[in-house]
Amino acid sequence: CNAFKELVDEIGEKNLNLALLVRKEGQIALALKYVMKCAKNNNSDAIFHLGFSYMGCGFGLTEDYSKACEWFKKSSDCFNSSGMAYYAYCLM
Repeated sequence: CNAFKELVDEIGEKNLNLALLVRKEGQIALALKYVMKCAKNNNSDAIFHLGFSYMGCGFGLTEDYSKACEWFKKSSDCFNSSGMAYYAYCLM
């Protein structure tokens, strides 16, 4: 049903938990889509998860330390405590 799919997509734009649940179900591409949408909506946890994913932990993204640090900085700028800790590590 298209209405249900649209509702799930709308929820996925705002709810990181849905993205993480979808990831656990093995739907990596869909989970990444939702995490990216959450990040675009300034969800600091989603932004942190993208950084963590570029460290090789998560949504099937290729490891890229510099991109991970960029996302950790964005997360830190949103006052995400985990993002701050990981960004501090990037600065070492």
